[in-house]
Amino acid sequence: MPNLGPFLVTGMAMGSVYALSGVGLVVLYRATATLNFAYGAIGAVGALAAWDLIESGVPKPLAWVACIVVSTLLSLAYGMIVSPKLTDRDLATKAISTVGFMLFVLGFGLWLWPDIPRSLRLPTSEYGFWIFGVRVVVTKVIALGLAIGVAIGVGQYVKHTRSGLHMRAMADDPDFSDMLGIRIDRVGAIAWGISGALAGVSALLIADLVRLEIVALSFLVVPAIAAAILGRMTSLAGAAIGGIAIGVAEALLAPFETVSAYRGAVPFVVAILFLMLRQRETVLPSLAVSQR
Repeated sequence: MPNLGPFLVTGMAMGSVYALSGVGLVVLYRATATLNFAYGAIGAVGALAAWDLIESGVPKPLAWVACIVVSTLLSLAYGMIVSPKLTDRDLATKAISTVGFMLFVLGFGLWLWPDIPRSLRLPTSEYGFWIFGVRVVVTKVIALGLAIGVAIGVGQYVKHTRSGLHMRAMADDPDFSDMLGIRIDRVGAIAWGISGALAGVSALLIADLVRLEIVALSFLVVPAIAAAILGRMTSLAGAAIGGIAIGVAEALLAPFETVSAYRGAVPFVVAILFLMLRQRETVLPSLAVSQR
């Protein structure tokens, strides 16, 4: 039996990034009913911009801030220019539009930053501590802390602020919210901004934990969507817990040769199983009622 301790630690760190991303997707979905497939690509451009600045001699802290700013602005650009034109469209149209945006950002990114090996190491990765014979790097602890803190913080923001209340109202009934005078475009822009900022933070962490490569970072959206689905696309806490669980499940399969090659399928399997269980919960009670 292999020592699963190191894999568990790595899985929790990766899962924390998935959790952050899942929270970013849920915030946006609740406010705009948009499933943003461009989430990973938006963060990737921010991280690569930070890498460029560091290579040019800009102090690292400023470059990290620039990463978040670039990702936020890129997300806001879509949220303020394209998203308002799709307000009355169905969910599929909104989602497909973000796929087009992802391909545009991906192509633009590959043109600016060709596919060559890069690294974006955070200084916290040089420090760590030992627990139960496993070395825990500080960056991984920060990732976990951020996932929990952001889920709680954004949850409190949505519950206790005026714009957060408007987001909740839009999630429940966007048409009625519009009738009440809630500025849907403004609330949507705030949600796109929050989502973009979280994409930048997620990209910084994943670039340190794995690698800095735009295609790989763009597909961060896959486990993020799975995490959001586990949160039923509405629960920030559910998305955070789901993301961590997916990361741990992926990592714990790594030491077993027979299934290691399939660990990338974990987000899909988890999401499908959850949707099947949810459908069963919905269908069985309705069948029972109809048979009475």
